[in-house]
Amino acid sequence: MKLGAAIILVFILCGISTFAHHGNAEFDLTQSVNLKATVTDFIWSNPHSIIFFDVKSASGKATRWSCETLQPALLHRAGWTKDSLKPGDQVTLVVHPAKNGKPVGYLERVILANGDELKLGAL
Repeated sequence: MKLGAAIILVFILCGISTFAHHGNAEFDLTQSVNLKATVTDFIWSNPHSIIFFDVKSASGKATRWSCETLQPALLHRAGWTKDSLKPGDQVTLVVHPAKNGKPVGYLERVILANGDELKLGAL
């Protein structure tokens, strides 16, 4: 009985932690922005892969952005590899921007220079 209660408690505590981490509260999921960018780095890692990129303003000033995306296993299922994005790649990233206005976002999709798209699958 005590072991069963302990197991249930562990699952509840893990669930609360997971929900808090994956709430996406910092991103405005009602908005999407298209950013013409140059990839500077692509980190293929758990729990989320991250894309770092520069976006130039009309005056030519570059702003360093980053966007969070899915874990490698889910990206792989959607057709991505760790080499899908490389430094220097010219892309358009469609992201849900941060609510606080900082240059970060949550990835919706990537449009490559040749027009092909990298999507997040059915998610």
